[in-house]
Amino acid sequence: MNFIKSIAYVACFPRNGWAEVARSNVRWRDVQSKVLYPMMAVVALSAFMSLVYDAEATLTGCIQTAIIEFVKYFFTVMIAGYVLTGFFPTVVSDRRSADRVNVVVQYCMAVIIALNIVDNLLPVSFPYLKILYLYIFFVAWKANGFLEIKNEKDKKFLIIVAAMILLIPLAISFCLEWILI
Repeated sequence: MNFIKSIAYVACFPRNGWAEVARSNVRWRDVQSKVLYPMMAVVALSAFMSLVYDAEATLTGCIQTAIIEFVKYFFTVMIAGYVLTGFFPTVVSDRRSADRVNVVVQYCMAVIIALNIVDNLLPVSFPYLKILYLYIFFVAWKANGFLEIKNEKDKKFLIIVAAMILLIPLAISFCLEWILI
């Protein structure tokens, strides 16, 4: 399966994309090793683009930014996967549903990381790109068919998924910047 095409399909057409992911029986470990970790490396490398565009950028600052970029996404995947599969027994009832929750977290993280890569590659800050981060709520909301959520009360789980994917990296980034810079 072409994961990049699949992630782009989920990002552009969430309802159909999640249906395609369900049909192809995606395993979360494959997504993690073949897509997520390489994308984390690319986002860390894209932090060095400021050396090209910004005359005041230093190698030390770029290395610190690269470390922060990688660490915040790495720990977000771990924390979100653990919390979401451990504390929502109505949604996560067996191993299969836990695997699907991890796939949703990883696909949503891949969309966020792709936006961050584009943001790092641009020479100037593009404020409208920051608004696209909120699109992850829609992508996660449309995952209800993939997760087989039937109960309306359990759909709040999808809002929690998106909020965690957006807020955990911000918190980790804030803490690391406070420590390192």
